Amino acid sequence: MASIPEVQKTDTPLVHAPDHDKPQTLGAQMQNVGTQVKETVQAAGTQVKETAQDVGTYVKETAQAAGTQVKETAQDVGTYIKETAQDMGTQAKEAMQAAGTQAYEQGRESLQSLNRTIEGQIRQRPLQALLVAGGIGVLLGFLWQRH
Repeated sequence: MASIPEVQKTDTPLVHAPDHDKPQTLGAQMQNVGTQVKETVQAAGTQVKETAQDVGTYVKETAQAAGTQVKETAQDVGTYIKETAQDMGTQAKEAMQAAGTQAYEQGRESLQSLNRTIEGQIRQRPLQALLVAGGIGVLLGFLWQRH
């Protein structure tokens, strides 16, 4: 007769044999899952790093473009202010020249009017004008001698 262990070896498969393989298979599966998780996390980390670098580059370029635009706008405003000030200066100069010319013309007309008035008075009263002029001459001569 055959012994029991021999029967188990030859006739009937071991019930517990697959159980021994399961822990090894489960360990290998856990190791594979761990490796996959590690690789996925590393890939995600790399992707996050690259995205952050891209965002940083975009922010830097946007800031540089905004700075350039602000600089150009400031230059344009400065040029506009300069041109406006020059125009205002030119207008002020022209207004002052016109006012000076007008004042000169008014003064000249006033003197001519006064001259005509004096001439008219002299023509109407020549003797009185001669006496007034003589009196002024005597007075000026008297004052001149005292000094």
